[in-house]
Amino acid sequence: MTRLVCLLPIAVMYSGAARGQDRDRRIAELERKLSQATSSVAALQKTVEDLTAEMRTLREPALVPNTVASVEPPPAPPLESSVNIYRTQILRPDLGGDERDSAIGARPELFIQSRYQTLPFQGATVQTAPSNFVLTRMESRWAGRLTEKIGMGFEIQYHPAPAGASEELVNDAFVEYYANDSVTIRAGQFVKPFGFDIQQSSSTREAPERGIFAGYLFPGQRDRGVMITASLDALGSGWHGVQIFAGAFNGNRFFNDNNRQLDYIVRLRKVFEGLPLAVGASVQLGRQLLPDGVSGNDREYLYGADVQWAWERLGMRAEFVGGNMPSTLLGRAPEFSPAFHPGEHIAGGSLFSGVRVWHRDQVYARYDQFNRDLVSGENVRAVDFGYFHWIGEKSRLGLNYQLKNHVSYNDDRLNTKFQIIWNVLY
Repeated sequence: MTRLVCLLPIAVMYSGAARGQDRDRRIAELERKLSQATSSVAALQKTVEDLTAEMRTLREPALVPNTVASVEPPPAPPLESSVNIYRTQILRPDLGGDERDSAIGARPELFIQSRYQTLPFQGATVQTAPSNFVLTRMESRWAGRLTEKIGMGFEIQYHPAPAGASEELVNDAFVEYYANDSVTIRAGQFVKPFGFDIQQSSSTREAPERGIFAGYLFPGQRDRGVMITASLDALGSGWHGVQIFAGAFNGNRFFNDNNRQLDYIVRLRKVFEGLPLAVGASVQLGRQLLPDGVSGNDREYLYGADVQWAWERLGMRAEFVGGNMPSTLLGRAPEFSPAFHPGEHIAGGSLFSGVRVWHRDQVYARYDQFNRDLVSGENVRAVDFGYFHWIGEKSRLGLNYQLKNHVSYNDDRLNTKFQIIWNVLY
């Protein structure tokens, strides 16, 4: 019994020592496994980082030495795309269209046209042929749809300001009501719906200025009034592409209602997409002032026809306008035409031909004539030859050389032989 009592403490001490040695071995084993797991995690993290970097490299554009991005010129548009763009340029199927398809934005549209013109024609003055560098157009425009039924347009121009022509500062100021998908009612100040040249924007026109007749018969191209526009597509396949315009305007040569009479304009236009061809006919009926002491016919009627046709790289336009000679020149106060005679008939027109040399280069020629200049009474004829090149999508540089038999007056700006034109639309 005495021996058992002596051996019990020894056994307890041995058992505690054995448990301590087992714990130490377990701790050592766990430390070894933890070290292995930590190494595996580090290797896995390195693998993830390498894969992420490689994926980022593949997704980003390739870099040339010195970390400069390689820039390649944009590919030329397909031939079919260029053909369609040129066809739209010649026909202008949206000519005279409303603003319903574009929501009005916070940024205005800006248009700048600069020009160098020289070599005045014989008989031209500084007023009729300003030489050297000129800014022919500086315009800012907001236009678009405001709600489902209402749209508006507002355009101002700066270039008349230095000349003191305050009545010409506002180009467009109108509101529109969309009665349905086909009918639009517009009221205010806007471009008259007569012919092609009058309605074609300066930002898309090939020649530096419109035909001579445009400045004589429609100075400023705008008037104040109300107009209804209707698309007749819903009437059937035979009416597809047909638009009709009808409006009542002050008809006073430039906004000032000096004769308390209205002018009425009706225009019909059809676009044949399959040919492709567009034809139009226009009529304006009204009355005008006669100089003091002059009696006779005070009617002012104009009629016109226009056609546009495009095929592959070739485009052609023709327009003819005739009617009564206007009694007054461009201006807010009535200034009677020196060559005016009541009932005198005038006529004018132009023939344009353009060729798309390449997707950014075009050449053109235009014959332009106006019979019985309102100042000199002469028949004025001009031939233009030109070339222009697109610089990007919003800028165009052009050259124009003109041959002309007489100096022209009123709102015709071209009385010099050579022009270099650069315009930007943003």
